[in-house]
Amino acid sequence: MKKITFIHLILLSFVGFAQNAPINFETPGNGANWTWITFENGANTALQMVPNPDTSGINASATVGKITVLTNSAPYAGFESIHQLSNPSGAPAFGSYVVTSSNCTVKIMVYKSVISDVGIKFVNATNGSTGFITKPNTLVDQWEEMTFDFSSRIGQTNDQIVISPDYQSTRSSDNICYIDNIT
Repeated sequence: MKKITFIHLILLSFVGFAQNAPINFETPGNGANWTWITFENGANTALQMVPNPDTSGINASATVGKITVLTNSAPYAGFESIHQLSNPSGAPAFGSYVVTSSNCTVKIMVYKSVISDVGIKFVNATNGSTGFITKPNTLVDQWEEMTFDFSSRIGQTNDQIVISPDYQSTRSSDNICYIDNIT
Protein backbone atom coordinates (compact mmCIF):
# COMPACT_ATOMS: atom_id res chain seq x y z
CA MET A 1 0.00 0.00 0.00
CA LYS A 2 2.87 2.37 0.78
CA LYS A 3 4.38 1.72 -2.65
CA ILE A 4 1.07 2.48 -4.39
CA THR A 5 0.66 5.71 -2.42
CA PHE A 6 4.24 6.70 -3.20
CA ILE A 7 3.76 6.02 -6.93
CA HIS A 8 0.54 8.08 -6.95
CA LEU A 9 2.33 10.98 -5.28
CA ILE A 10 5.13 10.87 -7.84
CA LEU A 11 2.66 10.78 -10.75
CA LEU A 12 0.67 13.66 -9.25
CA SER A 13 3.81 15.76 -8.94
CA PHE A 14 4.55 15.23 -12.65
CA VAL A 15 1.03 16.33 -13.61
CA GLY A 16 1.20 19.35 -11.29
CA PHE A 17 4.46 20.55 -12.75
CA ALA A 18 3.81 19.81 -16.43
CA GLN A 19 3.49 23.54 -17.03
CA ASN A 20 6.63 24.92 -18.59
CA ALA A 21 7.74 27.46 -16.00
CA PRO A 22 9.19 29.93 -16.06
CA ILE A 23 8.05 31.33 -19.37
CA ASN A 24 11.06 33.55 -20.00
CA PHE A 25 11.16 33.99 -23.80
CA GLU A 26 14.86 33.05 -23.84
CA THR A 27 16.43 30.63 -26.32
CA PRO A 28 16.73 27.98 -25.09
CA GLY A 29 13.93 28.39 -22.64
CA ASN A 30 10.17 28.41 -22.48
CA GLY A 31 8.08 30.66 -24.64
CA ALA A 32 10.52 31.85 -27.30
CA ASN A 33 9.85 28.95 -29.67
CA TRP A 34 6.18 28.42 -28.78
CA THR A 35 3.34 29.29 -31.12
CA TRP A 36 1.64 32.40 -29.73
CA ILE A 37 -1.61 33.70 -31.18
CA THR A 38 -2.63 37.34 -30.80
CA PHE A 39 -6.33 38.15 -30.59
CA GLU A 40 -8.72 41.11 -30.79
CA ASN A 41 -5.85 43.47 -31.64
CA GLY A 42 -6.84 45.06 -34.93
CA ALA A 43 -4.33 43.76 -37.44
CA ASN A 44 -3.32 41.19 -34.81
CA THR A 45 0.17 42.51 -34.23
CA ALA A 46 2.31 39.47 -33.48
CA LEU A 47 3.98 38.77 -30.16
CA GLN A 48 7.68 39.38 -30.75
CA MET A 49 10.78 38.18 -28.91
CA VAL A 50 12.98 41.29 -28.52
CA PRO A 51 15.95 42.50 -26.47
CA ASN A 52 15.01 43.59 -22.95
CA PRO A 53 14.43 47.39 -22.95
CA ASP A 54 15.85 47.76 -19.42
CA THR A 55 18.30 45.25 -17.94
CA SER A 56 19.29 47.54 -15.06
CA GLY A 57 16.29 46.85 -12.83
CA ILE A 58 14.75 43.68 -11.45
CA ASN A 59 14.77 41.94 -14.84
CA ALA A 60 18.26 41.38 -16.22
CA SER A 61 17.25 38.78 -18.82
CA ALA A 62 18.32 39.28 -22.42
CA THR A 63 15.05 38.56 -24.23
CA VAL A 64 11.42 39.43 -23.47
CA GLY A 65 8.03 39.22 -25.14
CA LYS A 66 6.68 42.41 -26.76
CA ILE A 67 3.23 43.24 -28.05
CA THR A 68 1.86 46.56 -29.26
CA VAL A 69 -1.78 46.82 -28.20
CA LEU A 70 -3.47 49.04 -30.77
CA THR A 71 -5.69 52.02 -29.90
CA ASN A 72 -8.91 50.57 -31.33
CA SER A 73 -8.39 47.01 -30.08
CA ALA A 74 -10.79 45.18 -27.81
CA PRO A 75 -10.29 45.95 -24.10
CA TYR A 76 -8.99 42.40 -23.54
CA ALA A 77 -6.68 42.23 -26.60
CA GLY A 78 -3.61 40.11 -26.02
CA PHE A 79 -1.89 36.84 -26.81
CA GLU A 80 -2.32 33.17 -25.97
CA SER A 81 -0.43 29.91 -26.20
CA ILE A 82 -1.87 27.21 -28.43
CA HIS A 83 -3.81 24.31 -26.94
CA GLN A 84 -1.84 21.12 -26.56
CA LEU A 85 -4.44 19.22 -28.59
CA SER A 86 -4.09 21.80 -31.39
CA ASN A 87 -0.43 20.95 -31.54
CA PRO A 88 -0.15 17.58 -33.35
CA SER A 89 3.42 18.34 -34.42
CA GLY A 90 4.52 18.19 -30.80
CA ALA A 91 6.13 21.63 -31.01
CA PRO A 92 6.92 23.14 -27.61
CA ALA A 93 3.81 24.49 -25.90
CA PHE A 94 2.37 25.32 -22.50
CA GLY A 95 1.38 21.75 -21.68
CA SER A 96 -1.14 20.48 -19.15
CA TYR A 97 -1.35 22.42 -15.89
CA VAL A 98 -3.36 21.45 -12.82
CA VAL A 99 -3.90 24.35 -10.42
CA THR A 100 -2.92 23.24 -6.90
CA SER A 101 -2.32 24.97 -3.59
CA SER A 102 1.41 24.91 -4.32
CA ASN A 103 1.23 26.57 -7.77
CA CYS A 104 -1.85 28.83 -7.60
CA THR A 105 0.19 32.03 -7.29
CA VAL A 106 1.25 33.27 -10.71
CA LYS A 107 3.87 35.97 -11.14
CA ILE A 108 4.59 37.99 -14.26
CA MET A 109 6.96 40.83 -15.01
CA VAL A 110 5.56 43.74 -17.03
CA TYR A 111 7.09 46.90 -18.47
CA LYS A 112 4.63 49.46 -19.85
CA SER A 113 4.37 53.22 -20.27
CA VAL A 114 0.80 53.36 -18.93
CA ILE A 115 -1.09 52.26 -15.84
CA SER A 116 -3.74 49.76 -16.90
CA ASP A 117 -4.96 46.34 -15.89
CA VAL A 118 -3.01 43.23 -16.78
CA GLY A 119 -5.18 40.15 -17.20
CA ILE A 120 -4.23 36.48 -17.00
CA LYS A 121 -6.44 33.46 -17.48
CA PHE A 122 -6.02 29.76 -18.05
CA VAL A 123 -8.13 27.78 -20.50
CA ASN A 124 -8.90 24.06 -20.56
CA ALA A 125 -8.68 21.76 -23.59
CA THR A 126 -12.34 22.40 -24.53
CA ASN A 127 -11.90 26.21 -24.45
CA GLY A 128 -13.53 26.57 -21.04
CA SER A 129 -12.29 29.30 -18.73
CA THR A 130 -13.43 31.02 -15.57
CA GLY A 131 -12.25 34.35 -16.94
CA PHE A 132 -9.43 36.79 -16.47
CA ILE A 133 -7.98 37.81 -13.15
CA THR A 134 -6.98 41.43 -13.60
CA LYS A 135 -5.04 44.00 -11.64
CA PRO A 136 -3.26 47.24 -12.56
CA ASN A 137 0.45 47.73 -12.75
CA THR A 138 1.69 50.47 -10.38
CA LEU A 139 4.92 51.47 -12.15
CA VAL A 140 5.60 52.86 -15.62
CA ASP A 141 8.70 52.68 -17.79
CA GLN A 142 10.33 50.10 -15.55
CA TRP A 143 9.93 46.42 -14.79
CA GLU A 144 7.37 45.45 -12.19
CA GLU A 145 6.67 41.96 -10.87
CA MET A 146 2.95 41.41 -10.46
CA THR A 147 1.35 38.58 -8.48
CA PHE A 148 -1.99 36.95 -9.31
CA ASP A 149 -3.90 34.64 -6.96
CA PHE A 150 -5.55 31.67 -8.67
CA SER A 151 -6.44 29.85 -5.42
CA SER A 152 -10.14 30.02 -6.37
CA ARG A 153 -9.28 27.83 -9.37
CA ILE A 154 -7.61 24.95 -7.48
CA GLY A 155 -8.37 21.61 -9.11
CA GLN A 156 -8.79 22.98 -12.63
CA THR A 157 -6.77 21.39 -15.43
CA ASN A 158 -5.68 23.76 -18.19
CA ASP A 159 -3.51 23.61 -21.29
CA GLN A 160 -3.43 27.24 -22.39
CA ILE A 161 -2.34 30.56 -20.88
CA VAL A 162 -3.86 33.85 -22.05
CA ILE A 163 -2.32 37.26 -21.32
CA SER A 164 -4.05 40.61 -21.78
CA PRO A 165 -1.25 43.08 -21.00
CA ASP A 166 -3.25 46.31 -21.45
CA TYR A 167 -6.79 45.46 -20.35
CA GLN A 168 -8.69 48.74 -20.59
CA SER A 169 -11.89 49.92 -22.25
CA THR A 170 -10.46 53.08 -23.83
CA ARG A 171 -6.96 53.74 -25.16
CA SER A 172 -5.72 57.11 -26.34
CA SER A 173 -2.73 55.59 -28.14
CA ASP A 174 -1.08 52.32 -29.11
CA ASN A 175 0.61 50.84 -26.04
CA ILE A 176 3.82 48.82 -26.18
CA CYS A 177 3.85 46.13 -23.50
CA TYR A 178 6.81 43.97 -22.54
CA ILE A 179 6.24 40.71 -20.67
CA ASP A 180 8.70 38.31 -19.06
CA ASN A 181 9.32 35.64 -16.42
CA ILE A 182 5.86 34.15 -15.98
CA THR A 183 6.03 31.68 -13.10
